[in-house]
Amino acid sequence: MTKHLLNLPILLAATFCLAACAVITAAVFYPDAGPAGPTKLLDPPLPAPDFAVTDQDGRTITQQDMLGQVWVCDFFLTRCTGVCPMLGQAMAHLATQLDADPALQDVRLISFSVDPEHDRPDILVDYRAKWLPVWAGGNDRQREAIDRYWRHAAADDQDAFWALVNRGFLLTVGPNTNPEDTSTPIAHSSKLVLIDGEGRIRGYYDGLIPEEMDTLVDDLRRMVAE
Repeated sequence: MTKHLLNLPILLAATFCLAACAVITAAVFYPDAGPAGPTKLLDPPLPAPDFAVTDQDGRTITQQDMLGQVWVCDFFLTRCTGVCPMLGQAMAHLATQLDADPALQDVRLISFSVDPEHDRPDILVDYRAKWLPVWAGGNDRQREAIDRYWRHAAADDQDAFWALVNRGFLLTVGPNTNPEDTSTPIAHSSKLVLIDGEGRIRGYYDGLIPEEMDTLVDDLRRMVAE
């Protein structure tokens, strides 16, 4: 019995050493306790273009207004009946994910119309009213999250905005030249763009691919933890 009692401090010390080694190993080899999944963050980031748009409430949003905030944008048009409703559902789901995670509640979402000559603020208001019940699925909290985090907006000049998308956001937009596709008069990318608080493009994510949307949420968590 005495021999076992004398060994007790040694056993306690050994246990402590093993626990300490585990903590040190985690600190050295896994310093970031953030998401462990894949990332699509760009290295180095790209500069985001300057812009000025008007949202559904008639308020002007500029690139300068978004500095200091992490935000995500996509591109759509209200006359699109194919890809755009699916992108809208992806953005609505993203809004509810932001609302559910305290770390992401400063992130904002903007959908830029690539059909600004048609999509004036009153059209955007009607578009949101039409699709909000679908996006929210009858869930009041989801409806509130969509209104809180997500804006729809359009520029004044279509040609200038298309050039901004092509040369600034580095995405494609232009007339739909496919006679078999009657879902939209304007062809555009299904990519979402992640922009940081310094006005830099940090990543591109296909809004039609659920796995890429999961990666976007993980990358948002990585960015807000920077």
